[in-house]
Amino acid sequence: MPKGKKKGKYEHKRTEQAYSSDEDAGIDMTIDNCSEISGQSDLKSNHEDPENDVQEKLEEKVLELIEALNARANAARAAALVALHAALQRRYLPGLLSNHRATLADHISRALRRGRDGEKKAAANVASILALQIGEDGTEEFMKEVRPALFAACTDKSASIETRTECCSSLAVLCYLLEEDLTEIIEIMRMYETIFSGSYLKGDSSVKVSGAAVEEGAWHAAALDGWALLMSLAEPAHAAALLRSHPPGPARLLQLLSACNLEVRMAAGGALAIAHERTAGEGAEWPEQQLLPQLEQLARDPHKYRAKRDRKLQRATFRDILKYFEEDMVPELSVRVGGEAVRCETWAARAAYGALAAALGGGLSTLAPHCAPLRHALALPEQAPLHAPQRRLDKLQRHLQNNAACKARTLARNKSRDKRSAALAL
Repeated sequence: MPKGKKKGKYEHKRTEQAYSSDEDAGIDMTIDNCSEISGQSDLKSNHEDPENDVQEKLEEKVLELIEALNARANAARAAALVALHAALQRRYLPGLLSNHRATLADHISRALRRGRDGEKKAAANVASILALQIGEDGTEEFMKEVRPALFAACTDKSASIETRTECCSSLAVLCYLLEEDLTEIIEIMRMYETIFSGSYLKGDSSVKVSGAAVEEGAWHAAALDGWALLMSLAEPAHAAALLRSHPPGPARLLQLLSACNLEVRMAAGGALAIAHERTAGEGAEWPEQQLLPQLEQLARDPHKYRAKRDRKLQRATFRDILKYFEEDMVPELSVRVGGEAVRCETWAARAAYGALAAALGGGLSTLAPHCAPLRHALALPEQAPLHAPQRRLDKLQRHLQNNAACKARTLARNKSRDKRSAALAL
């Protein structure tokens, strides 16, 4: 067939369904109106509540991690505990976790008793935030099973120093927030004293400089910080009675200022400030003639054999402690927790905030509006403000929201194109 005829045939097909410009305008107007309205409705339905999508994905992830705690490999269980801690820092999930509180308590206690170093450390790290996440109804059951396991792990010589240090810090935070039995608190304080007694001076008043005293410094400091944190729970009269009848007394605490480890010295300074603050006016005997010169020496720190960073940190810490003992002044500390301000005006409040921030990390802002024990510990009102500013979304949440919005726009655009093509074909 000649090319000319073929070309004419196709030209005829292209023009055999001709339509006027008025019809074209009418179709375009109709299609534009329909696509705009339908596009808005589609966007609304697909992007109605991206927060729910994030919440659902996180809950699915948490359930997967709980299931992964049954893995046979120690490393797999440790990795699941680490991932669970990171997930719990992002959202408050009491409805989900309350249904698994017995299972979670069993996993944590078993990891603390039978796990290796990595699993023990991960279990101790997640215990505090998990106890707050499972809700008030399951707290007593969780504490009853996990607290003895943590207690035993604090003094387990088969575990590494880092693991024992983590266990001491976690146990102190758990008891500070949730323990109501005073006899249990006193028992834990005694256990802490047996740990940091390894940094006391020798019988001839010389400083212990052996390898064990240096290596175990972080462990001793964590136990001393835990002891001071629990001491802040006692009423002034009871705190004074504890110092008189149970070790360590003020004289023993004073010895720890000469320890070879910087962390122990700084923990001892904080413990002295808290103990003095709690027993002020209760007749407790404080050796101020020995205390003030030693604090002044530490605030100046003329020893050149110590690292420059250590000397700088020590001077900054003990200047504040010395000022408290001389002028009864506590350095002000004001921090933002979510949309609320936390003011720490006492040494006990400063120690509590430091311990909670270290244990909960980003979960401190997440849990503060919901957990009554945490709000009480931070001296916040019983009820969170109704219109508290929303915290900035993390990277994963922003990524999921952007993906949802992009998908909604694509679906709306495709529907609009399909309707326009169908109308043009009529």
